[in-house]
Amino acid sequence: MWLENNGTARRSPWSPAVPESPIPAAYRRGIFRAKVNAHELTSTHAQIECLENPSPGTMVWLTFTGLESRAAIVEESAAFRIRLRFVEPFHPAVLDAILQGRLGVFH
Repeated sequence: MWLENNGTARRSPWSPAVPESPIPAAYRRGIFRAKVNAHELTSTHAQIECLENPSPGTMVWLTFTGLESRAAIVEESAAFRIRLRFVEPFHPAVLDAILQGRLGVFH
């Protein structure tokens, strides 16, 4: 398994990473669908900006470009910012690809 991190990097591939800019994603809860921006993406959590404030404990689906939909549980929701916990965490290599914008790129 090859990850885009070396021994001199400030973080290991398994530690949380914070992207420098928002990551576009698709959000779905029931029949409501929206395009959102994901912030503070880690292997287990994400924070998104959305047009609604679902109650904590609600299951939603988040889709990143090039990946299948991921189930997530709402942990907090206030002022149209939602903190989500993914049902299944991202593999470190997949998280690296999302954060570096390499999904959907062949070379």
